[in-house]
Amino acid sequence: MVSSGFLFDPANRSLPLRLFAGLFTVLVFFLTSARAQSQNNQEGRKSQDEAITLKTHLVTLDVIVKDNKGKYVTDIKPEDFSIYENGARQVIEFFDPPLAGGNETNRGTVSDTSTSVKSSGGPTNILSIVLDGATTDLTNLKQVREGTLRYIRERITNTDMVAVFGVSTDLRLLQAFTQDKAKLIAAVENAYLLTTSNKNLERTHLAEDIERARSELASSGDINLPATPAAAAQGPAAAQAMIAARALERFVKLRSQLSVQQARPVLAALAAICEALRAIPSKKTLVLFSQGFVAPTILDWQVQSVIDIANRANVAIYIIDSAGLRTSAPLSTSPVPSAPLSAVGATVGTDNRMRAVGGEDVFDNVRQEGLNREYDILYRISGDTGGEFVKGTNDLAKGLDRIDQEIRSRYTLAYYSTDLNFDGSFRKLKVEARRPDAHVISRSGYYANPGEDIVPLSPDDKKLIGNFAAIEANSELPLFDELSPFRFKDGRYVVPLSVELPPSAVKFERRGAKQHLQFDVIGVIRDASGKFVARLGGGFDISLTAEQYQAILRNNIFYRQDAELDPGTYSLELIVRDKLSGKMAARRVTLVLPEANAEFSTSAVVLSRHAVPIKTPSGASGPGDVLTEGTVQIRPLPSREFHATDNLIILFEIYNAAVNPEIGKPLVRVTVTLTKADRQVMRPIDYVLTNTVTEPVPHLTFAKYTSLAGLTAGKYVAVIEARDMVTRKLITKQAAFVIVP
Repeated sequence: MVSSGFLFDPANRSLPLRLFAGLFTVLVFFLTSARAQSQNNQEGRKSQDEAITLKTHLVTLDVIVKDNKGKYVTDIKPEDFSIYENGARQVIEFFDPPLAGGNETNRGTVSDTSTSVKSSGGPTNILSIVLDGATTDLTNLKQVREGTLRYIRERITNTDMVAVFGVSTDLRLLQAFTQDKAKLIAAVENAYLLTTSNKNLERTHLAEDIERARSELASSGDINLPATPAAAAQGPAAAQAMIAARALERFVKLRSQLSVQQARPVLAALAAICEALRAIPSKKTLVLFSQGFVAPTILDWQVQSVIDIANRANVAIYIIDSAGLRTSAPLSTSPVPSAPLSAVGATVGTDNRMRAVGGEDVFDNVRQEGLNREYDILYRISGDTGGEFVKGTNDLAKGLDRIDQEIRSRYTLAYYSTDLNFDGSFRKLKVEARRPDAHVISRSGYYANPGEDIVPLSPDDKKLIGNFAAIEANSELPLFDELSPFRFKDGRYVVPLSVELPPSAVKFERRGAKQHLQFDVIGVIRDASGKFVARLGGGFDISLTAEQYQAILRNNIFYRQDAELDPGTYSLELIVRDKLSGKMAARRVTLVLPEANAEFSTSAVVLSRHAVPIKTPSGASGPGDVLTEGTVQIRPLPSREFHATDNLIILFEIYNAAVNPEIGKPLVRVTVTLTKADRQVMRPIDYVLTNTVTEPVPHLTFAKYTSLAGLTAGKYVAVIEARDMVTRKLITKQAAFVIVP
């Protein structure tokens, strides 16, 4: 429990810019590929992993060939194809002709020395139909159902295996893979509940609110008028402009949050399905019915990971606009800004182009503005995975027929890359067919991720991780980081990552009455074998009031994000970049999480000088926040730098304390002694803990503070002793810190 003196101290209040990102969660299917496995599981899968390693450089892609009249060509032999990767010709090892044509004798291996991929005699076309209820309006779902039902009845054959999925706030399996048309029809007919999470109406209302606020600002004659009380004192027009500016910022923030809510479940669902199909050798297609969504730049890494996972599994993603024919379809898919975004043009400097409003950076604004910007992501995902985006038709069955014809005309080619340096870089692909009238269509390339890894990073992030060693050797920013493991459910751990940057090391930009700060946090967690486990971080564009700016100057810039991990050994590659100055820093941290047992033990020790009062015991960060005790949330201090005017806060958890039979509770004595140069500098602090907290696992919490008043500058060590008074077991830990002048 928190001691009676542990109250929020305004002199030591938390940094206003506390960027808490929460647990890194997507759909459960997406998480299973990112989970760290226990040592026992790793040993049990050793032989399987070794077998998989032999195939990690196999590149598989689907190819479509058309003649000069646009008709599909389905009788080309394997020896008539040529594949080039970054200009280097590759040896085609596997070949599978189209379902609608080709000689059956051509199916399988090309080389006598390679393993044959032969037909099992069963279904050779694996089709996943995904109904996106998160973006599809209820009025449009009817035509989606009708078109899909007609397709199932008329086009599905005994060579097809089909599953039906739905997306609302998460991924739903409406019908597992089957050849039973009756089951598929029943699943599609019962999909009407998917649109309960649809937020298109809310998005429309926000667009109207944003346009109205912009009109009010434009009529004021000064769009850049600072939204401050001083500005309002200039008269009614200025006051109206201030209100409109604040309303605009609020509406844009809501729009940014709504975009994330719509995009994230759809992206995670696509990744989950493609990953599940990876081990299946048949031709694989995913058809998504969606009205589209806008993915903010903070989700660029997830968009790219969907493409990478689909390409690794060789799943072509086709997308059909479930809204059908629209009256205002865009003339092009290029991200050309409309009038409200004229600041993005080349007539202004780079700094102005990077400005952000209301939680969206300028590129988010570009994606939102104009006609049907939600199409952009659909074009990118379908095009980069070898599929197609079908729009502008109310007869969705015809769109499905068109896709079906293309699916059944695809060749599948595979080769082992001659470039064994799989460093995550992009490799261009070119496929040629030895036919005078042949036009070959295939995806343009792929990211050469090492081994089995699909690291969910944007292309820009991948470049930074690729240069990790150089950035680490020439770090330009003083960076403090800390990983603090706490036990979680089912033998797992919650590990808060805390990062600090001194404000003097980064660049601030003044815009009107506010100071702006832009930085990126990129973290990649890998297990002991080097496989990707989780991605942390994001990009941040922060607007600070004068009060917030002064507060941040008195403290460090702080970022926190939690990762949930299984027991094991991990490494964290962490990069922080100040976008305004271009300065960067990199750290590599090793983390060992032992198997949970029944021994008396403790968590990591967190030191802090910041405590924030919260309204509920669970806190704003969600229930079970390991750094929240009672009504107070504690902000770790990775720098371990204190002033003599600070309070030293110590937080950790105690596990498996024995129960005292006399009181029916555990009885643990904790003693904290502060030392300097191995000499005690103040009287030890002594506490007795008896109250067990049951969630997320039973534990005792030590969350106390002591004043550092009277101590001189220098290096100190907090010696912490936790003794189980029932079993007499003792645990001793040390936590070093510094008092600065």
